[in-house]
Amino acid sequence: MKIVLRNDICEKLENIVKDLRVTNHCIGCEGLDLNNKDPHHHPSIEITQKCNHNCIFCYSKLTEVKAGLYGDIKENKAVTISQYGEPLTYPEKVKKAVKYVKSHGKRCDLQTNGSLLNENLINELKELGLDMVMISLSSDSKNPEKHFKLSNNDNYDKIFENIKLCAKNFHTIVRSIYIPNYNEQELINLAKEMEKIGVHEIMLHQLIVHDSNASELKEITNIDDIGYVKDLLILVDKMKKEAPTVNVTIKGCLLVYLKDMDGFVLNNIKTDCISEVPSIKREYIELNL
Repeated sequence: MKIVLRNDICEKLENIVKDLRVTNHCIGCEGLDLNNKDPHHHPSIEITQKCNHNCIFCYSKLTEVKAGLYGDIKENKAVTISQYGEPLTYPEKVKKAVKYVKSHGKRCDLQTNGSLLNENLINELKELGLDMVMISLSSDSKNPEKHFKLSNNDNYDKIFENIKLCAKNFHTIVRSIYIPNYNEQELINLAKEMEKIGVHEIMLHQLIVHDSNASELKEITNIDDIGYVKDLLILVDKMKKEAPTVNVTIKGCLLVYLKDMDGFVLNNIKTDCISEVPSIKREYIELNL
């Protein structure tokens, strides 16, 4: 008797993964090379840990990071501004950082919550050569109260308008956190809204829980439900159906691993989403911005 460890969902998950494309932000990252046993993210220029949001899932407030450059800019294709805090708290420093990155001929990606952007600043950043803007948003316009719950800031409309402006000027990626049993429908709605305003990509991230923020997150979700790859992939597929011209995907370093797995494994694995606060492994270089 032949035992086949498959069902319809296995084939569905395989097809979802096969059709997913790596986000442009991840192009050039060491994490896409499965032969690299100690991959590092792109170098980053950290501006500040200050932020006008206080997101309940954010790791930035749970550690200490010095301002400056992390990583070897000469050996990499792209630099991210920034992975901690809200860089546009200091817009002049961001402008200097963009100049620095472009003077080395590298792609420059700005990561921001989007609330401090404005039309003049966007035009200045475009003139300086900024290549990509990544804006964090994990709810839709019909449910701004969930945005407030997640970020502790009532500025959804401002962020939404700034995403519109960015989509007209830069390659724009919306980065969203998937919180099981909390914002699935909001993310599906968000995908449809991003399709209408011309956003290029949505990168969906699994929720990561740290000891320091576990109690807050338990108020909105059962943390035992997080980390299931199947749920993440099915949600991405639903979002793609609402936004066929948007590259809805997951982070590249996870995607390359999933592409090597069959449907039975995809249907049963769970990633470790309970972790220590991440530390920067790259070499630190002081910058005078």
